[in-house]
Amino acid sequence: MNSQKIEISYKTIVYTILSIVGLFILWQLKSILGLVFFCVIFMEVLNPSINFLQKYKIPRPLAIIIIYLLIIAIFSSAIVGFIPILIDQTVGFIKALPNILNDVQSVGILGLPPVDISSQFRLLENLPGNITKTIFSFFSNFVTGLLVMVITFYMLMERKNFSKYAAKIFGKKGEEKTNELMDNLEKRLGFWIRSQLFLMLIVGILSYVAYLVIGLNYALPLAIIAFLFDIVPNIGPILSVAVATTVALTMSPLTALIVLIVGIVIQQIENNILAPLIMRGATGLKPILIILILITGAKVGGIVGALLAIPLYLTIEVIVRVFFLNKDNKKTQRNR
Repeated sequence: MNSQKIEISYKTIVYTILSIVGLFILWQLKSILGLVFFCVIFMEVLNPSINFLQKYKIPRPLAIIIIYLLIIAIFSSAIVGFIPILIDQTVGFIKALPNILNDVQSVGILGLPPVDISSQFRLLENLPGNITKTIFSFFSNFVTGLLVMVITFYMLMERKNFSKYAAKIFGKKGEEKTNELMDNLEKRLGFWIRSQLFLMLIVGILSYVAYLVIGLNYALPLAIIAFLFDIVPNIGPILSVAVATTVALTMSPLTALIVLIVGIVIQQIENNILAPLIMRGATGLKPILIILILITGAKVGGIVGALLAIPLYLTIEVIVRVFFLNKDNKKTQRNR
């Protein structure tokens, strides 16, 4: 039996070591890379609006400032108008949550026996006392938010010059690939995020108006839950309606039935009217794939990981398509 000799070249060893060192450096710089990636997302989302303003002979720097001022005005209005109500209702909701769940279980929903679960929510009961700390922490991140806006401002200013920089480093082919990459990112990533946020906002507003009309307690936090949960297809809306129905059960069975019916109607409007209309032109992801991506992102990076999971997936998808799949397709066409 002849023994085979496996040889590893000097170059292979060097490349392997460099790859490991490179991955280690990237991992150490993950917070900085995450910040830059968030700025890239922000840039691709805002760029179409800035291009639109430029069509009316508005200089690009002024167009960026106008969009920034508009965003700040919207958030400021939300803080002034809704945050005090949100804090008040959220504090009440958290305090009442253990009693709400006990009341629901006491009527034997789904055959569950009455169980004292108030001890399981001691953390939530202490949350109102930490609101001041949370607000302080929020404002302490003001510098980070300002840094994101500054970096994104310069990225938006240099957006059209990225291909020129690539041409100087990689030549004409690099310029073409960079143009293709940025255009695809704007179409795929930017459009998907704008459409998804708009769809979530409409669902949140519809839920809030409906809850106000019904007279449901804690309408604002429940509407925000509907807004946030809508990012997860199918499962998210069901969970948000379940939470609202649970709260409504403490008021009356009739109120709970009305909330349940309203939730189903909003879901049908979203699935059959809003989603096809708003997401038209976007290559939508399969619901099961979105759920898996969100779970993976949350497992790796918590809330921030879940927020960046889908944009990161779409970015990787675009990079693979531009630099690898398109290349293979061109080779296949030439062979034909």
